Amino acid sequence: MRTIVTYFQLAGEFTNPYRFISGAVFSGLIAFATALILVLLLRRYILVPRSHKLLKVLAYVYMVALPLLAGFFGLKWGFFHSLRKDIREHTDVYAAHVPPVFSETALKAVDSLFGGNARISSLSTHQVIDTAAVVVYNVYGSTLEQQLGATQGVKGKLASLLLQITKSKAIAGVMHKAIYHLLHDKLGLTEDASNEVVHTSLSKLMNGNLFVNIAVIQVDQFLKGLQRGILYTFLMILAVPLIEVSIAHYRYRRQIAV
Repeated sequence: MRTIVTYFQLAGEFTNPYRFISGAVFSGLIAFATALILVLLLRRYILVPRSHKLLKVLAYVYMVALPLLAGFFGLKWGFFHSLRKDIREHTDVYAAHVPPVFSETALKAVDSLFGGNARISSLSTHQVIDTAAVVVYNVYGSTLEQQLGATQGVKGKLASLLLQITKSKAIAGVMHKAIYHLLHDKLGLTEDASNEVVHTSLSKLMNGNLFVNIAVIQVDQFLKGLQRGILYTFLMILAVPLIEVSIAHYRYRRQIAV
């Protein structure tokens, strides 16, 4: 949660935070209205007679609690969805705050990879790009650590946020694949491309907004994981009344049959 608050503060430096709030409120209202309509349509099924008085009260609690829960989780889901959308729309704005040291360090690492590693010449274009993706990711993480202690203000907060996400093992695995696909798509090279062509193309890419794109993918994956967590939590909570109502309905039908 601390990471989300940090990003919210950073986003406020570049965009209007009320966009996140309005998106969250809209999603929450949609979820609340949808759940309310469903419980009203299914009220006969939900309010099936129970054998115990406490269970009868619980059934009426479902009618109120389920729409409220749906609205609450919809609010949170919509907030993170709005954050993801904002990140993609303001990539150029964030690019102005990325220090050039990222590109400089990455260029040195790529030059060292192609100039001092004889094994590179025997690798295919796919394998070279995959190796370069590992190098770029390692440079990205190490440079963030250097920036964390060397910068203040917005840049320092941004480096701290991205470093926290980078250290996550789940994100690290996703990021390696994401960087590979990013390099592969932007380079647009065929399998028979020479290492010299790959090297030149990588060098040009480093001078662009490569690390901004990596950061965007990184934060996007992180927020997407939070969205999945919200959805799974809501479904787990929803499973409790569903099971109870199903059991009550089954027992009531058995009583009628008897």
